[in-house]
Amino acid sequence: MKKVYLIHGTSTRDDDWFPWLEKAAQPEFSVDRLWLPHPFNPDKEEWQQAIDEQIDPGDEVTLISHSLGGIAAIRYVERHRLKRANLLLVVAFDQPLPSYPQLDLFMEPQPSYQQVTPKIGKATVITAKDDPIAPYQDAIKVAHNLNAKLIVQDHGGHFLSSDGYTKFPLVLKELQRISL
Repeated sequence: MKKVYLIHGTSTRDDDWFPWLEKAAQPEFSVDRLWLPHPFNPDKEEWQQAIDEQIDPGDEVTLISHSLGGIAAIRYVERHRLKRANLLLVVAFDQPLPSYPQLDLFMEPQPSYQQVTPKIGKATVITAKDDPIAPYQDAIKVAHNLNAKLIVQDHGGHFLSSDGYTKFPLVLKELQRISL
């Protein structure tokens, strides 16, 4: 069973499609849904510390993220000596969100993609054109910076349970692809 880590955004590890993925990925994958402090009022340093405490940074790591968890995953790869990091970023962004100025400090400084990309094995970024929270163009830029496969859906919103995403088979399919 391959270990995979899920980094949520401004929700909790028990929201949206995260519990479904943990069950659906078995027995091939063990999905560890990370616990992050103050998810509705996140602090970058607290999150980095919590992530570092919960992920074993061996030679290879597979990270799945949602929303704000994407920049946290990218920064994890940036901070650690890894031989191979596989990333599956759902609604990734690395720019401030106009509607959420309280997250601006989380975006600073910009990740050094020159330090990140040599460590990337396989990566996928999933986004939707109708996302009301994070502009899909931001996800396109992140995918480009990571040399990642990009999947842009016409509909999906922010891929929350309120958008109908209590299950997300595309994530499981991409997890299987990046883990080969």
